[in-house]
Amino acid sequence: MSEQITFVVNGKMLHLSRSDVESCLRGVSPEPIQRHAVEVRGTTYPVKQVFEAATGLDRLDFTSAVARHNLGRLGFVLVRVDG
Repeated sequence: MSEQITFVVNGKMLHLSRSDVESCLRGVSPEPIQRHAVEVRGTTYPVKQVFEAATGLDRLDFTSAVARHNLGRLGFVLVRVDG
């Protein structure tokens, strides 16, 4: 697990840290979870909601697999909800 990760989504290079993710979600309520979720400071959020908030990317511009991969690299707990 790294302190900060660097990755490319749709040709755009991004840098993200665990603290970036945690701070952008302060006071944000989780949306309903469809299938893939991530735990951030004890709250479970949809992975696409978290990745969109943390990166500023539109959630149509990345897949949940990209979000899960990079949030996992930062050490967040990933959850699959079968519904």
